[in-house]
Amino acid sequence: MISADSSRDLIARLARGDQGALAEAYDRFAGRCREVAYRVLRDDALAEDAVQEAFAALWRRRDGLLVRAAGIAPWLVVVTRNAALTSLRADTRRRLREDREAVDVTSASRELDPSEVVSGEDAAAQVRTALDGLPVEQRDVIKLAYFERLTLVQVAERTGAPLGTVKRRAQLALARLAKILNGGAQ
Repeated sequence: MISADSSRDLIARLARGDQGALAEAYDRFAGRCREVAYRVLRDDALAEDAVQEAFAALWRRRDGLLVRAAGIAPWLVVVTRNAALTSLRADTRRRLREDREAVDVTSASRELDPSEVVSGEDAAAQVRTALDGLPVEQRDVIKLAYFERLTLVQVAERTGAPLGTVKRRAQLALARLAKILNGGAQ
């Protein structure tokens, strides 16, 4: 463990732009930081990238660092962990995007059976007719919620209606649509 005085000295050298101090900090703390990053990422290369990001942040912020009693190690560990979590989130978003694109390509490349197309067009026409049969307030709520993908809170904000009213309109509209589309009376 490095003492607080030693940490203060290291920070003072960093603040003066001493690259040797950065190398010394890396030698002392990189192993511990790598362990933290690996626990989050479970990938050696990504963990090393997180460690590099932490030490780059140390160099960028060298002028404003304050050394607490525990020294510089806790700061580096937290910055490394945050860099690893950022990397993990970015990797997760990338994989989700790639999965969506793969599904889109698969769906687009699949040939549709002409009977499915006709059936889909018929269903769409039935839904349009059913929507046209709703009172204007209910129809607006359904269109905003389903076609513009707004939450009911957002629908309430957009229309200026109280949230409870919007919820009730949505409930009534869905019940009425179900009744119409299932062959019941209006």
